[in-house]
Amino acid sequence: MVKKDLLKLKKRLKHRRREIFKQAAHLEAEREELGQRHIEPIDEAQKEDLARLVHKLDERGKEEIEEIDMALDKMNSGSYGRCELCSKTSPFKRQEAVPATRLCRKCAQKVEETQKLRKHHRDEIIGDELLDEYRSLNDESEINTFNGSFLKGGGNV
Repeated sequence: MVKKDLLKLKKRLKHRRREIFKQAAHLEAEREELGQRHIEPIDEAQKEDLARLVHKLDERGKEEIEEIDMALDKMNSGSYGRCELCSKTSPFKRQEAVPATRLCRKCAQKVEETQKLRKHHRDEIIGDELLDEYRSLNDESEINTFNGSFLKGGGNV
């Protein structure tokens, strides 16, 4: 890879990293503002939904920063652009499109396909992070027992 191209990608990664930190600071300020405002009980659910969304965005930002940091480390060590699975060098167009990529296009597609197969069909419908906790309830009697204890407890988990 030409040094000029590497410097261009490094600059883009560092810029994106700064953007994420600015977003995180903004989200944190909004989170604090939500906590300080007095809201009606009806709006409490909206506040909780927003808090969950902020948390998910915050987590994604952390993941992206880790990906960017790994790419920057690889640039410094001279291993940037090499696929972690097959060790082939990714074309510059791929690196330019996805600067923090760790995989070549073929390996990334294989990983994506594998993840789609592993994803439980109910995840797409429900999209709830708590779903994993209840996956062990395979038997209908286990589900009924769980639902019964849930309802006896006043609906509180």
